[in-house]
Amino acid sequence: MEQQDYKNQIRSSRCGALGSSDGKLIISVAESGIIPKSAYKRLAVCKGLIEQEDIPYTAAVRTGDELEMLVFEHLKANDDRYQSNPCWVSKKYSRKNVKLLTHPDIVLQDDENKVLNVYEVKCTKFTFEQTKDTYKAQLIIHWVIANEIAKELGGYKVRLSLVHYSTEGMNLEDGFEFDPLRLTVKTLRNMEKLSKSYNLAGAMDIIDTFLENFTEYYEDEVDGNLLPEKVKTEFDQVTTFLTEIKEREKKVDDFKKKLAEFMISKGIKGIKTDAWAITLVNESESVSVDYKAIFANEIETKKPRIASKLKKQYKKVTKKKAYLVIKVQDNNNE
Repeated sequence: MEQQDYKNQIRSSRCGALGSSDGKLIISVAESGIIPKSAYKRLAVCKGLIEQEDIPYTAAVRTGDELEMLVFEHLKANDDRYQSNPCWVSKKYSRKNVKLLTHPDIVLQDDENKVLNVYEVKCTKFTFEQTKDTYKAQLIIHWVIANEIAKELGGYKVRLSLVHYSTEGMNLEDGFEFDPLRLTVKTLRNMEKLSKSYNLAGAMDIIDTFLENFTEYYEDEVDGNLLPEKVKTEFDQVTTFLTEIKEREKKVDDFKKKLAEFMISKGIKGIKTDAWAITLVNESESVSVDYKAIFANEIETKKPRIASKLKKQYKKVTKKKAYLVIKVQDNNNE
């Protein structure tokens, strides 16, 4: 478990593997037995279909990194055995298409007492208990993989601790000055029972099967320039046709407007040739009953319970087929 440039390693491990930060995704699959659509983008990164986006380096993230380093340096000054961010790959939960790994923040392998001490450092404005609950899934992944490592070491026990630094009331944009009174370190209990309440192996099987057939990924909105070349070429051709249609429709509308004005002014009702016929439809009014207004004004407002019953009784469900709306940009507007 050598100390390394963990930031680069964590970034590179996003492809081909899930980590403890993906704990919520894994737990969600374990609970539901399906892959949620919200996980598709992360799994696309895992499969190598898209690149991982850089995580914004906010003041909170910077403070968390600084705190983690301060705690690590303090511990290592007293005991050289402390390690920062080792990479542990699970043999039990890794699959053909996806590995499961973790980078615990700080680790101490106590060979004398046969204890593997694991520390997860969190810097947040929330309480210790709230933080523990928020990062429960990540802590579970730390726990199960740490126990694999402990078993390989020869019957070691695992002690998982949460290092919590409260930022309540702090303005992180002003910088970070360490205050020991804001720091809480507690060993987490019942992690074994908690981890066994989820079928993590089954979840990894489901994810592995999904990735086996996961060959394409598109976000809700896609940059047209990133489409396959053949598709983009056809799209450009259709866009040209749509632009021409838009221009011609405008010319037809202008012509119809001018012709209608001419026919009205001259009292002409129709124009006919062998090829086409034009008929002037005079301005008119139609009268009907606005049933929506009656319902809204007379029933919903005055008798809401009856309105609710009527909505259920006369509910009408209309299925509409999916269709495209293509808007051609007007490049002539300045």
